[in-house]
Amino acid sequence: MRDRNEFNEIATNMSAKGPSIVVAGPSSSLTIPGIIVSQIVHAISENHSVMNIEVDSSSDFDAGLHRTPSLAAAHRTEVSGNVVSYVAPTHPRLRAQAFKGWIPSSARAAIAFAWPGLDNAWISQFLNAAHANKTPTMVVCVSLPRSNHDKVIALAEVMIGADLVLVGNAAEADALKKIFSRSGPVVEMHQALSLQGRAERTSIHQITAFLPKENYDALATLLTAYDAIPEAWIDNYHLKVVMRSNEEIANQMLRESYHGEFVRLVGEDLSSAELERLCSSSSALIIADPAFDSRAFSIAVDCGVAVVVLASSQLPDVGRGYVGALLADMNRPVSVHVALTHALRLAELHFPRPDAWNDLVNRLLDAARREDVITVAPPATLKEATRQEAVPSSQLTPTAHAG
Repeated sequence: MRDRNEFNEIATNMSAKGPSIVVAGPSSSLTIPGIIVSQIVHAISENHSVMNIEVDSSSDFDAGLHRTPSLAAAHRTEVSGNVVSYVAPTHPRLRAQAFKGWIPSSARAAIAFAWPGLDNAWISQFLNAAHANKTPTMVVCVSLPRSNHDKVIALAEVMIGADLVLVGNAAEADALKKIFSRSGPVVEMHQALSLQGRAERTSIHQITAFLPKENYDALATLLTAYDAIPEAWIDNYHLKVVMRSNEEIANQMLRESYHGEFVRLVGEDLSSAELERLCSSSSALIIADPAFDSRAFSIAVDCGVAVVVLASSQLPDVGRGYVGALLADMNRPVSVHVALTHALRLAELHFPRPDAWNDLVNRLLDAARREDVITVAPPATLKEATRQEAVPSSQLTPTAHAG
């Protein structure tokens, strides 16, 4: 963690570039929450200076996607010069003090990222520190499949101090509006925060792989990775390989594969409609060395499906901004197996298109400028919101916010 003198120097340099945006949330590039926060920070940093406060809730936070890099993160090897990062202390008291010291009075907005199921208690501290500097506050919260109403209520307690709350689900937005009442935050829905939309998956995982024409080395790697699936589970896994090949050679490879009876080869050309049906019905996709204009990858993004991209020597041109893509080494079966295992864990998630992040950021920055969003001093708790509901609106004192 940087000391106070270094912070003052950095803050001075950032102020010269104009008001900064403060973003707080998970940071690990190995987890979906961390990858999404990185996308938001990246989108903001293209036109604004950003202070990124990394808040990780546990020491084993990276366990979610261990050994499986994000393709979107791999494309961002260099940190933007407009981004300064801090690591929040894990101790609640020290963390609250750090928030107070880090959020500058010139900040244009303070944005917290919430993920249902994680420890989000820090958000209240973050919002309190921002309001002490009269900084507009926003909370962005993803909406997950099988949304749990109890989790939404639990999140309401920590988000009550925000000026604006964005969620990805209309039903959750309506529930929060009722919980907050009129004295609470403005609540809106934004599609970028919805990880819902894929039909509930069955117990049978359909996996579809797209391999280059007659690339038998890639096929051998894939079959070796597939053979690593435990025999007790294999009845629930079906692999379809789309590849132009010599039928005799490919079938011989399947006969020599331990789980070859659960693999089907598709050698004919597929129309865009057939590709879309195949991608939509798959729990996960595997695409080897996709070109920049890859139809399979483009349709996968449209379907929001988890994708394992097999790369050989160079990083593929595709995948920038798409948080549902994982990177695997085409020459290492264990890498492919680990990536596929984690992609299947994400089978119920519908990932946003890459252009959704810029639209989300534009909405957040627009909110920081709008006087009708930031109207009254936010209640500190849900109980206080209930009490304020009984007070005539004429007696509520407006809060003047910077930005």
